[in-house]
Amino acid sequence: MTRRAARRALTAGVAAAVLPLAASGAAAAAPALGEVTATVEVDEQGAAQVELTYVVDGGDGPDDTTSLSFSALDFGGDGAGPVDDLEVTSADGEQLDTSVETADLKTTVTVTLDEPLAAGAETTLTLRYTALDAGVVDGDRMTTEVPVLVFDLPAATTAPGVFAATVRLAPGYDYVEGFPANPERVSASEGRTEIAYELPAAPSLLRSVATTGDAPLLTLGGWVNLALFLTLLAGGAALALSFTRGRARAAEERDDATPATEPAGRRH
Repeated sequence: MTRRAARRALTAGVAAAVLPLAASGAAAAAPALGEVTATVEVDEQGAAQVELTYVVDGGDGPDDTTSLSFSALDFGGDGAGPVDDLEVTSADGEQLDTSVETADLKTTVTVTLDEPLAAGAETTLTLRYTALDAGVVDGDRMTTEVPVLVFDLPAATTAPGVFAATVRLAPGYDYVEGFPANPERVSASEGRTEIAYELPAAPSLLRSVATTGDAPLLTLGGWVNLALFLTLLAGGAALALSFTRGRARAAEERDDATPATEPAGRRH
């Protein structure tokens, strides 16, 4: 694994939860995510074409909403915006005005709605963009980290299926592991591996490790699980040894505290 890929993997493991957690504190009266459907297609160079279709509820606030915002994180850590060639359209296919602001490692996209979103109503937006440097090729392995433009307000529900995604890997690559860790299914279609997810919330990235060769016996997730198992095993062994030594020490102390009994013939 290259230094860049290793850094991206380490950053992704921590930062992937930042946006969903930050959004969870928003007011309930504001617009809320109804559902989102994502399709991602990765090419041989590691560029990812992303399409996100959001259904947003108007909430129950007194005021109409005229704009909605979405955010993505730069997992490369180089300060470059993670989203290129952005286009946002309404349910009628009308292209909407957007403004993009990048601060540190966070890019925020604000979309101006064609019509104000009233309480109790809903609107559908489709976001299309390219993540040019999503994939890093290292030998026969490609590690892909696709940033997701996450709606900045929480979902109306946390039921499974709020976020549904299909990721199509580059031709010739087989899936090894990824994030989220437990995809709904992994299948093949038209010479490509497809990974399907159904989640209760939108993650801030979709990460996959794929190979054109043989899959390793132990993946990163496997190493983590093995390390956890060995740690628990060592902890259990240490606890058992400590307990055994404690019992032996207590038995010795009892023996030392018991007076020795004189032979019967020496009594007067």
